[in-house]
Amino acid sequence: MKLINRIRKSYLTFAILFVSVLFLSTTAKSNIINIGVSSNSFTPNNVSANVGDTIKWNWVDGFHTTTCDGTLGTSFPPGASSWNSPIDNSSPSYTYAIAVSGIYNYVCTFHAPGMAGTITVGSGGLNSYLDENFDYPTGDTLGDHGWNSFSGSGINALAATNPGLEYTGYPLSAIGNATTVNISGQDAYKNFAQSDSSGSFYATFMLNGISAQTGDYFLAFLPNNSTTFYSGRVQARVSGTNFNLGISKGASTDVTVWGTENYTFGTTYLVVLKFTFVAGTTNDEVSLYVFSSGIPAAEPTATIGPSTFPSGDPGNIGRIALRQGTAASAPSLRVDGIRVTKSWTNIVTGIGNNTVSSVPESFSLAQNYPNPFNPTTTIKFSLPEKGFVNLAVYNSLGKEVSNLVNENMEAGTFSSQFDGTGLSSGVYFYKLSYTNQNGNNFIDTKRLLLVK
Repeated sequence: MKLINRIRKSYLTFAILFVSVLFLSTTAKSNIINIGVSSNSFTPNNVSANVGDTIKWNWVDGFHTTTCDGTLGTSFPPGASSWNSPIDNSSPSYTYAIAVSGIYNYVCTFHAPGMAGTITVGSGGLNSYLDENFDYPTGDTLGDHGWNSFSGSGINALAATNPGLEYTGYPLSAIGNATTVNISGQDAYKNFAQSDSSGSFYATFMLNGISAQTGDYFLAFLPNNSTTFYSGRVQARVSGTNFNLGISKGASTDVTVWGTENYTFGTTYLVVLKFTFVAGTTNDEVSLYVFSSGIPAAEPTATIGPSTFPSGDPGNIGRIALRQGTAASAPSLRVDGIRVTKSWTNIVTGIGNNTVSSVPESFSLAQNYPNPFNPTTTIKFSLPEKGFVNLAVYNSLGKEVSNLVNENMEAGTFSSQFDGTGLSSGVYFYKLSYTNQNGNNFIDTKRLLLVK
């Protein structure tokens, strides 16, 4: 009987933990993120958080630890505190307040390396460190709108060019103009909302090629205090009647890693440049993802990379740069919809193709249509008053796989498309959370089914 009661208690505790993870609100200033500890596993074993959040491990069964102290392959960002705590029936929980952004890799010392987890921490809840739609009059220079020009002797300044680019499913599609990076001329950079020195950065943009030559870079990350220490560069060169793309880091000693795919001039692609800080002076990684349609909900295998290069650690990432290269080697390209984030999920944060009707009488979250679906489906919801809205999709373990909306919104009826490309078939859940300035809230969750 004692054994049966213990089993019942274990299942009940796990169910409570699952619900806690699944229904965790993302609208509060800080969150408690629950992780279950049982059956030689952490559930979920990979979570995202922000500085100010608290991680809470909760015992379900067995004898375990949660340990992140630099041993057994564990690691934590510089300046963060280590931890090592038992998780068992005499110590059923442990909490850790996050004060430093970056990646935390932890284990159970009894069951390492198989029982391990990762916490990816942002710097305070920023979904986007930079959004640039070039949504200003044709012909205006970028310098008139927050960009800082450098090098190029003031020749051929970067400017807004018409029309803007479109890519189905990308939140920054079809907004305003684009900019044209020419064969030679002045370069420019734009500062992020804040810089960071840990984890990964993703720079997503729409790209449409005009011409290419022997090869040069046109977009890159920069530290917040340099215009020369490039930290991840996107290259383009001619390839027959097409062009292809490559990556390098930031110095003349870095040999470009070229991809094998060719891309058609005049076609719009979605490109993601990823830079990841890794311990060591030359271990930072650069990757590139290129898509001709759709946006995978989960991060896929990179098109190029991840690759490391001889040039050193930049110290931080705090700027995006557009470069108009040398006359003999540079490409001519149209760039639009630049978004810089710290997670793959936030690439598609926001609403695409909204439809707003008259003000509805009540809150509602509609069943997605079609359902079952493959690979895309539409989710509609209604707001009778303005407030902060979060719409996210979770897998059956309570892990967030896509954040569709995370912003202040006016009253109205809206729709958002979820793309399940890159996810496996199965049951998923989508949750709508709403909070207004008076603290009133609305939460609703529904189930959707992906069948491939």
